[in-house]
Amino acid sequence: MAGKNEKKLTNLAKLSKSKTTEVVKETQEEPKQVLTPEEERDLKAKEKVATLLEGVDLTLKKTGDDLLEVESEVEVVKGTEWLEEQVQILSEENERLKSEAQLFKSDYDKLFSTYQQLKSNPAVQQASADPETKLMVRQLFNELQQQHMALGANFFIHPPSFMLRMVKFFPFFEQDKRF
Repeated sequence: MAGKNEKKLTNLAKLSKSKTTEVVKETQEEPKQVLTPEEERDLKAKEKVATLLEGVDLTLKKTGDDLLEVESEVEVVKGTEWLEEQVQILSEENERLKSEAQLFKSDYDKLFSTYQQLKSNPAVQQASADPETKLMVRQLFNELQQQHMALGANFFIHPPSFMLRMVKFFPFFEQDKRF
C-alpha cells in the first residue's frame, strides 16, 4: 500500500499547477451547508409544492373560443359638461383664496395699527431713549466685547454670572430672578 500512495504522490507532483488544484479540489469533501430553520421550512415547502403539482399541467391553452377580454378605459372626448365642472371647481377655489387673502389683510391691518399705537406711545419712546439704560447696556456690551477680544475662542459666558451682572445693571430684573 505504501508503494501505491507513493505512486499517487509522484503523479500528483508531476502534474501542472492548475491540474494539481483540480485534483486537490476533487479529493476534498464539500462541507455541508447549515440551514437556518427558515431555510429548512422554505425547502420543505418547495418540495411539498413540487409533489402536489406533479400531475398538474400549468400551461395556458388558448383556443379560438376562449379569448381573454381585457377592459380598457376608452378616453371619451370631454364635452362642455366637463369644462363647466372644471370652471366651477376653479371658481370655488378662487373664492376660497380671496376670503383667505381678505382675512390675512385684516390681520395685518390690526397688527400694523397696534404697532403704530405702540410707536406713538410716549412711554415706550421714553423707555427706549432713556440715557441711563443706554449707558448701562453699552457698559455691559463693552465688558463682553473686551472679554471676547482678550480671551478669543476661550471666552465662555457663564449664564448665572451673566444674569447676576444684568441684575446689577438693571435692578428691575431682581423681581424676575429665580436662581
